[in-house]
Amino acid sequence: MDTEFTDTAFEGSVVEPVPSRPEMRRAFSRMALGLCLGLLVSELVPTVLQSIIPDYDAQAHAFLVGGLCTGLFTLPVMLLLTRRLPTKKSEKGRLSLGGFFALVAICYACMIVGNLVGMGINSILSPNSVNLIGELATATGASVEMVIAFAVLAPVFEELVFRKVLVDRVLPFGEWPAILFSGITFGLFHGNLTQFFYATVLGMILAYVYIRWGNILYTIGIHACINFLGGVLPVLVPAASYFILLVALAGIVLFFRFRKTVHVEKNAVPGVGGAMFGNGGMILFMILGCLLMVLVAVVMNHPELTQGLM
Repeated sequence: MDTEFTDTAFEGSVVEPVPSRPEMRRAFSRMALGLCLGLLVSELVPTVLQSIIPDYDAQAHAFLVGGLCTGLFTLPVMLLLTRRLPTKKSEKGRLSLGGFFALVAICYACMIVGNLVGMGINSILSPNSVNLIGELATATGASVEMVIAFAVLAPVFEELVFRKVLVDRVLPFGEWPAILFSGITFGLFHGNLTQFFYATVLGMILAYVYIRWGNILYTIGIHACINFLGGVLPVLVPAASYFILLVALAGIVLFFRFRKTVHVEKNAVPGVGGAMFGNGGMILFMILGCLLMVLVAVVMNHPELTQGLM
């Protein structure tokens, strides 16, 4: 099986004018502000639905509603706010089937490691905490809704927002900035410490894949496979945990096998780091994301404080 990761991006690319720092700050601020609005809506909609729909179960429909909010609100808002920003796209390359499944395994292994880190830090902050994400998945149960939410809505809409919209608009500032911004914002958008670390790492890998092969369908497919392995398959087939473990172990082996083939262009625009984080929109988004993480880790994860609320 061929698992060669061919680098095809930016061949024959045209040198473009270097953007100024105020231009970069405005661009990052617009993107972060759109994400901030999207995160607020995702958090508020379940509360609104509970207040207007009798017997509405916010836990059971949390992932479905979250996916719909991303697709029906966050994506249009991001496109509206960033419509005038310059974009840069990688040339499309062909990813072999073996390379695709190798990336699925690598991403899943990295997700497991990141999840363990997040859970460990969360347990330190909240020693008696409950697994809020696990409880939400259990409340959703094995259903068509679960499959649609995890394996369709989340991969499609999140990849369109965090890879297609964001990477295309940050890529003019360099590959590393696009990878970092896509990963960090993806982690913050999840709004809880347990998912922050693995979502950040996963977001960075998927941004790299999008840059290298220039096809959003690849990242959507990888994202869908990971969500299916981690969120759907264990619920549908509990005995599949052994198969999932083998995938994670294979991912670790493949990571060390192919890590030296990873290549990111050193073409970052000077001052892009300060512009990325030193703007009003990003500061607001980071504050909101961190506040939600603290709320989940310190308050909402305590059963004695969440009884009757969740």
